[in-house]
Amino acid sequence: MKVRDLVRDTVISCYVDEPVECAVAKMYAANVGSVVVLERDGRLAGIVTERDIVRFLAQEVDLKTPLGQVARKQVITASPDEAVVSAAVKMIENNIRHMPVVEGGRVIGVISIRDVLRALLAAEAFP
Repeated sequence: MKVRDLVRDTVISCYVDEPVECAVAKMYAANVGSVVVLERDGRLAGIVTERDIVRFLAQEVDLKTPLGQVARKQVITASPDEAVVSAAVKMIENNIRHMPVVEGGRVIGVISIRDVLRALLAAEAFP
């Protein structure tokens, strides 16, 4: 099974010049745990997760702060043609729960550890 089999069509994102509150609002509205942060030309610039939001609140980061200043810029990504098991290993080794899927320099989706676990369990149950 490949990562592309898990990718959802919709990418929840904000731009680097948008405020932290954009990420909070979009995560809440879409009921997701992360938002991809993009450059205005669509390239991946970073990621913001629920954990990051908690950290921002604890550090009293102003919610008007541009995401480009606070998003994690060293983002672990997956390729759509990568094996799901390989993506799972990356997620475990890097202690991450959300991973953007990038193809041709563009984010085509995000997978979560929950998506990966479901896929692996389904493959195990129905080989």
